[in-house]
Amino acid sequence: MKYPMPIFGTWSRAGVALLVVLGGVTGGCGGGVQVIREGPDSGVVRYLYKGDDGHLYSSKREEAFDRIREFCGGPYRMLKEGKTKGRQRVVEGMGGTEVVTEDWWGIQFQCTK
Repeated sequence: MKYPMPIFGTWSRAGVALLVVLGGVTGGCGGGVQVIREGPDSGVVRYLYKGDDGHLYSSKREEAFDRIREFCGGPYRMLKEGKTKGRQRVVEGMGGTEVVTEDWWGIQFQCTK
């Protein structure tokens, strides 16, 4: 059975399970780099960056390209990139409550083997 994913097409149960596991691993500790498979040789990698520093200067950008090279096992081409949907979360601490906004940058790619 296939499950529709409004942004990235249709995925099998195994694909959805893998995304949930990857999301838990990378998203549970404040984020990092996530790879989302769109097809056998394509996908989207997204990474967390601070709005003040910009996406080009994020330490996660190089890690994102490493993950693309690992996924493709060789050459690839970037199809498009841009800001992706982030999230806001409420952090409560001794100093009070603060709303934290996360900024994510996405790179859609195609392997070119």
